[in-house]
Amino acid sequence: MNRHPVRTLTLFLSLYALAPAAGAAAEARAWLNQMSQALQALDYTGTFVYQRQGSLEAMRIVHAADDGVEREKLSSLTGPLREVIRDNQVVTCILGDRRAVMVSKSRPRQPFPTSFARDIGDLEQYYRFEMGGRDRVAGLTCQVIEVQPRDVYRYGHRLCVEVGRRMLLRSQLTDERGRVIEQVMFTDIAFPEEIDEAELRPDLEQAGFTWSRESEHQQPAPQAGSHQHWKVERLPAGFMMTDHSWHQLDNHAPGVEHWMYSDGLASVSVYIEKARDAGEDYRGMSRRGALNAFGTMVNGHYVTVVGEVPRATVEMIGRSVRYQP
Repeated sequence: MNRHPVRTLTLFLSLYALAPAAGAAAEARAWLNQMSQALQALDYTGTFVYQRQGSLEAMRIVHAADDGVEREKLSSLTGPLREVIRDNQVVTCILGDRRAVMVSKSRPRQPFPTSFARDIGDLEQYYRFEMGGRDRVAGLTCQVIEVQPRDVYRYGHRLCVEVGRRMLLRSQLTDERGRVIEQVMFTDIAFPEEIDEAELRPDLEQAGFTWSRESEHQQPAPQAGSHQHWKVERLPAGFMMTDHSWHQLDNHAPGVEHWMYSDGLASVSVYIEKARDAGEDYRGMSRRGALNAFGTMVNGHYVTVVGEVPRATVEMIGRSVRYQP
């Protein structure tokens, strides 16, 4: 005979309550895995809008995938005339208003408009995954997936994934109260059997434009171990360094060292540049939509921390940057 009926009943009810929650989390992870694959593997064309701080921008996108090789063209439909042409290796930005073309090496893929850089199971230490209801975006039925942070150092994500192809149709960044900070949403989308090659070529005429290639202004990387003079002493749990590079914007400007840290979903950049005036007061916070930035001076250098993360994150990282001779 069980001598602890109340304890046993409490345990049973706890397990009963957790079972559906665990199943829903697993279902949400499966949807997100399929979404990440669809973003990279599907051919699609469409128009999406980007909304933040009361402003609304519209872009046209053409995306083609063939045996793991992705090609993409983004064209602005509002504001200055701009195009971005990208493949697995090179990104070309055509700035019609500046009559300039900038060419750089393609960075690790950030599929439109969000992706999961690490295994979703690994992210469960820092985010909760939940199934929401059904909605409609661009005339298509989609499933809402909630990705909620477990601390104050990252934003939440509310994603609407098309039921058939698992294509991401809407992505919203949310604050600690679940309020939408900014969102990207398709207004129309099509999935052609084949993308015409002409659709991936630039539309803007580039005659007379000034060209700038990343390799033209890159300095040799600092000597091995030189970056060890700089150290970030505090990072939110789960954030790891994913990139370290050195850039020089022109022959007369000092070089800028760049570190990138990510938890697999959110990312933060740290820029360090020698100050032109060692006595300059360079410090403070700024914000634009979901983007927060923190600036400070360390050992005669500008330190700037920026990312689509809460203010607490960039401030923690920025205040922990140290120089070690």
